[in-house]
Amino acid sequence: MSRSAIAGGVIWIGLIAATPLHWARLNTIESLFLLGPLVVVPLGLGLYFRFTGKMQLGIPVRLARKLQLPAALCIIASFWFPQGIVATILVLPWLIFGSLIGLQGLLTLIQRKFAGLRTGCLVVSFLYLPIGCAWLVASRLGLNPMGFQEPIVLLTAVHFHFAGFAAPVLALATGLADEKRNPILQKMFSTIATGVMAGPGLLAIGFVIGPHLKLIAAVLVACSEIGLAFCFLAEVRKVRPWLAQMFITISAVSVLFAMVLAGIWAIGEFPLQPFVHLDEMAKLHGTANALGFVTCGLVGWTLADRHMARLKGDPQ
Repeated sequence: MSRSAIAGGVIWIGLIAATPLHWARLNTIESLFLLGPLVVVPLGLGLYFRFTGKMQLGIPVRLARKLQLPAALCIIASFWFPQGIVATILVLPWLIFGSLIGLQGLLTLIQRKFAGLRTGCLVVSFLYLPIGCAWLVASRLGLNPMGFQEPIVLLTAVHFHFAGFAAPVLALATGLADEKRNPILQKMFSTIATGVMAGPGLLAIGFVIGPHLKLIAAVLVACSEIGLAFCFLAEVRKVRPWLAQMFITISAVSVLFAMVLAGIWAIGEFPLQPFVHLDEMAKLHGTANALGFVTCGLVGWTLADRHMARLKGDPQ
C-alpha cells in the first residue's frame, strides 16, 4: 500500500476524530469527499500502476502522483475557509492533478483505441476524475452550474471520485483476479464492468436531461455495482491473505446495502416523493459506499495483489 494512501488515511481519521471536538468544521458530505483525495485516489493509482506496469504509464500520471498528497492537503485547508476566492485557489492544485490524470486517460485512448477491459477501465476512470475535480472547484467557488445548488454540487464531485474513478478500478481488479473464467461467466462479468463504467456518466447526464433517464441510469449503477459485489464474493475464496478476504467481503456487503438504498432513492425521486431524504442518503448510502465498498475494496484488492506479486517473486 502506498505511503501516500497510508498518510492520507491517518490524516482523514484525525479529521474525523477532531470534528466532534469542533477542531475541524466538516459536515458528513465534506468528510466523505476528503476520503477520496486522501485515500481512494492514491490507492486506485497504486493498483493501476501494478496492473498496467510503471513503464506503460506516461509522464502526466507520474507527475500527478507526486502532486497528489500536497494537492489533497490543500483541499483540507480550503474547507477551513468559506466559499470564495481563497477556498477556490486552494483546490486549484487538485484540478491540475485531475487534469494530468485526464490527459493520461486521453493519451491512452488515442494510443490504444480503447481495446480490452484493462485499457477501458483505465481510460474511463482517468477521464471521470477531472470532471469530479472541476465540480469541486465549482463547489468551493460557490457556483451553481446548470442551476444545481449545494449540496448537489459537492455531491457531484463525490460521485465522480468514487463511482467514476474508483469503481472501474475495482472492476479491473476483479476481472484480473481470474482471467480464465469460463466464457459465459466472462461475458456476464464484461457486461457488469461495462455498466460500472457507463453508469456514472449516464447518471450525471440524467440529472440534466430529466427524471426518466436519471431513474434508468441510477438503476444501471445499482445493478452493475450489485453485480460487481457478487463477483467479489465469487472470487474472494481464491484470494489471499485472509485480511484481503475480509476487506473484500466487507466491500461486497457494503455495496449491496448502499445500492439498495440508491435504488429506493431513485424510485422515490421519480414521482418526486423521496422515500429516503438527501441527508439520510449522505449518512447511510454515502458512508457504506465510500468507506465500505470503495475504500475497503481497494484495500482488499491491493493486499491481494501484493500477496500474488510476492508469490511470483515480483519486486514491485
